[in-house]
Amino acid sequence: MLFSIRRGGLVLPAALIALGTGTVLASPAQALTGWSPPVQLPGACGASLAVNAAGTEVAAGSQQNPDNTVSVQACTSADGQTWSAPVTLGQGYNPAVAIAPDGRVVAVWRDGPIQASVRPPGGQWGPAVTVTTDPYRDLGVGIDGSGNAIAAWMTGTSAVQTASLPASARKWTKITTLATRGQAVDLAVNATGSAVITWATRTAALAASGTVLGGFAAPVALGPPPGYPIGHTRVVLNGQGDAAAAWVASGGVDRVATRSPDGSWAPSVTLSTTSSDGRIDVAIDGAGDARAIFGQQSGSYPNNVISVAYTSARPAGGTWSTPALLSAPGDATTSPHVVADAAGTFVVSWVDNTTGLTVLTSPPGGGFGPATTFPEAFGDLKIAPGYAVLSFGAAASMSISTEPVS
Repeated sequence: MLFSIRRGGLVLPAALIALGTGTVLASPAQALTGWSPPVQLPGACGASLAVNAAGTEVAAGSQQNPDNTVSVQACTSADGQTWSAPVTLGQGYNPAVAIAPDGRVVAVWRDGPIQASVRPPGGQWGPAVTVTTDPYRDLGVGIDGSGNAIAAWMTGTSAVQTASLPASARKWTKITTLATRGQAVDLAVNATGSAVITWATRTAALAASGTVLGGFAAPVALGPPPGYPIGHTRVVLNGQGDAAAAWVASGGVDRVATRSPDGSWAPSVTLSTTSSDGRIDVAIDGAGDARAIFGQQSGSYPNNVISVAYTSARPAGGTWSTPALLSAPGDATTSPHVVADAAGTFVVSWVDNTTGLTVLTSPPGGGFGPATTFPEAFGDLKIAPGYAVLSFGAAASMSISTEPVS
């Protein structure tokens, strides 16, 4: 499975990681149980993660400089046991990274223009190039099994745009505009080169299906839009072409929609009408089973109104389950996230007001095991065959922990 890292939008390799100077953790082959002890990443790396099945990882982040500029840094690991020193890719914010099976890495970030840099397998980062001079926010990047990359973003005039970088090319393709007005852009890519982009207008949440290099079909309306002008959409895609999208519609209504491999979207459904966190996340495994995590109000306004973490599951071709409480009833929760691997492992995380960052793992065909907590802020969560990885902490001092899975 391949990963695109978003807005700030999660896993490391089959070798349980050695990071920093001489601190080596054991590999999954040693059958460790639970999450490894946290290890600090070099420099400002860690807010965004990407990993491939071969065990190559990349971590990126932003660092405030003494002259008040902000630099994008990236760190890489060939085997999950030794991390490079941070490399400054350029000035800017909110880097997103994606990695191909052969280790080719593409990073994009915002610095007024959208900048990009490529690291060939086992090589060095190339110079920053300008992808577009008119970005705004919601920048994401994905890469397919052949190393072809695609970026999607929202411009300063609220257009939804994309550009691609073929694996054999040095220059990004001409920019394609998918919509002249939109917001809350998200992007998912799978190994075969299929891609789905979601965004919102004032009247609907939309999804466009296509390929990394071949363009996109006309968008499909999924349901009512997220709150405008601030909101988000989330989309995921498995290797068979099953997709799922989620967003919080106006009024705090948690919505999800699923797509079959033939490209047809089912009508969206409501999971909750009492969302107070304003965010929802969704994941889908190789069989097409999906799971969503979101915040839901508990109590009566204006007293004791809090947001607690709930999850809902949908077997492939089935219906969504009644939301089940994950967090303690009295814990205010934020930042819900979920990832899934092809084998059917799901990992969820959220931040609450008592213990900090909480993580639960559900193995294929099983339920969630005991919770693991970290007393730091969420950074990113990713999963690959054999391992999940979580980053957390302050922007300039991120730590990382790895868990063997399926």
